Amino acid sequence: MSWLPRTPQSSGALNLNPEQQLANSAIPTHHTMASICHRCAVRLRHAAQAAPTRAFSTTPAAQRAVPAFTESPNPELNELFSLIRTKLFLPNYLDRRERNLIFKEKYRQMLLDNPPTVEMGDEEFTLEPLDKRRDLPARCPTVRKALDIMMEKDSKDWHQLPTLMQGLKQGLNKPLRLETQEKIIRKAVHADQMGVILQCLETPERTGMDLKRDGVRRTLLYGLRELAQKKDWHRKATDKALRNANLVSRLLESEEHGGGRNLKENDPRTRPETVGIFLELAAVYAYRHAGAKDDTGLVKAYAERLTSCLERASVEPHGLNLVKRTKASEDRVSTHARQWPMLSAIPIWHGIFLAQKILGEDMPNNAIATKAIADYETRLNALAAELESDEPTPYGQEALAAWRACIRD
Repeated sequence: MSWLPRTPQSSGALNLNPEQQLANSAIPTHHTMASICHRCAVRLRHAAQAAPTRAFSTTPAAQRAVPAFTESPNPELNELFSLIRTKLFLPNYLDRRERNLIFKEKYRQMLLDNPPTVEMGDEEFTLEPLDKRRDLPARCPTVRKALDIMMEKDSKDWHQLPTLMQGLKQGLNKPLRLETQEKIIRKAVHADQMGVILQCLETPERTGMDLKRDGVRRTLLYGLRELAQKKDWHRKATDKALRNANLVSRLLESEEHGGGRNLKENDPRTRPETVGIFLELAAVYAYRHAGAKDDTGLVKAYAERLTSCLERASVEPHGLNLVKRTKASEDRVSTHARQWPMLSAIPIWHGIFLAQKILGEDMPNNAIATKAIADYETRLNALAAELESDEPTPYGQEALAAWRACIRD
């Protein structure tokens, strides 16, 4: 069974009989009365005597548009998109009355004999009976399979991600799990598809992806700087990373992402690991590609914010340690988490180190900056030595590469 979208033939939201207008037909009571209650039969008769078109739902059709995927070059993904849209999204975009019609057994024969249509957005769907146990696909494995194909190497379907996330969040009220969102961001980094992630973040109320979550924010910000670092801080790559970081900085000011007028306890905007990446990218660009001059004032602004954050920070550099191995250390997330203290500290050191070179005597809180440079460098060298002696995993190698890639000339 499937709902097939059709071009509406009229401006109304309902056509109770697609074969002909209800006003010119009679309800086939000899087929329906045995399967529906008397009250429902009376309602249907009244519908037949009404105007040829009338609203099946009081919700405006435009407000209930079902998120639509575009055609994919992958046939398997097209089938999954169709299944997700018609069997997972659509039932959850219907109102309660419409859902009762398709799911309740007492209406089954009525729908088979006289299938109604409902207009949603600029599409018209025929409602047919559904058995929740037999006809609906398992959500998690179906969505996971679609995501895996979308994120394959050389995939042309990354742009479909916001549509998928919107249907899950708004329709099913089942946004992607945080671990899945983090995995998607990591995949986007390697596929150079961070633009799609930022698009999802611009409408958190639709996609369910926001920067309130430490894991999402951390993975995103580190991913931005990683793209520039792996291109050896090339001008184009660094400029792109800096522009995207500035966009994230603006998003962090909004209430949807945990910001607002007033700073809160443990506010991301005052956390060294967050501000450190903003400063690092601004400083690398100025040092490497703008003659070591802070023409925009961005380096000084971020340097002042970061040194102020460090002055109030509850964790000193000597307190940074690699996360100890656990029984779950084979898990990718746990293994990656082992290096996070080091990965988070590298941009702090790198940003302040370059900012001091660029700003000289104009460096804000210079004494704090000088101490931070020395303390962080000492601790990061120790963490690097610990990783090197421990047969580092690929994520450990990633942390070592990030430390070695810092500009020191």
